[in-house]
Amino acid sequence: MSSLMFWTEWGQMPCIGKTRLNGSEKVILVNMEIAWPNGISIDYEENKLYWCDACTDKIERIDLETGGNRETMLSGSNVDMFSVAVFGSYIYWSDRAHAERSVRRGHRNDATETVTVRTGLGVNLKAVKIFNRVREKWTNVCARDNGGCKQLCLYQGNSWRTCACDHGYLAEDGVTCLMHEGYLLYSGRTILKSIHLSEETNLNSPIRLYENPHYFKNVIALAFDYNQRRIRTN
Repeated sequence: MSSLMFWTEWGQMPCIGKTRLNGSEKVILVNMEIAWPNGISIDYEENKLYWCDACTDKIERIDLETGGNRETMLSGSNVDMFSVAVFGSYIYWSDRAHAERSVRRGHRNDATETVTVRTGLGVNLKAVKIFNRVREKWTNVCARDNGGCKQLCLYQGNSWRTCACDHGYLAEDGVTCLMHEGYLLYSGRTILKSIHLSEETNLNSPIRLYENPHYFKNVIALAFDYNQRRIRTN
């Protein structure tokens, strides 16, 4: 369970998956009878993974490690569940169709007998999360000196980490980031973005995006001074 990231995905192939914190070892846990999985939460005591689906109007759970033993904890009508959280003996969720947006709860083993915790929270109600100081006590190798990485430190588990770059690419030493020699820059009226010239599958932009609301109001044409050779050039 440690050093893992879990996510939900909509679209043509909705699913729930898990991966290491550096994006490796991707595993799909659920991809059947699921449509709009919004909220997701971990039950650390029982090693269960919970989610709520805004299309099927259900709260379900599976075994955290294997993805097996799928169970429905709550199935309702006239609900709009957006987020779910688990703590102690209870499941908490946000319901945007109940009493002007509410936070509700039910027992984690049978949530049919619900209790409304707060009502009238307004149209902006979305996610709910549980904070508990006892739970938030762990650390990892990235917490000290950024794990030796120059930019991004991604914890891999078991005291291992990998370095990455927010832009640019990783040098051979595995910790330093280098700038790309070439890229394509394009305008979007109020923003300048970039894409790779040869790495079509690399979705991380070669350079950071440029925004300036005082000057970038309707960017159309672009030019580049290729003779300028200063450090951190244009």
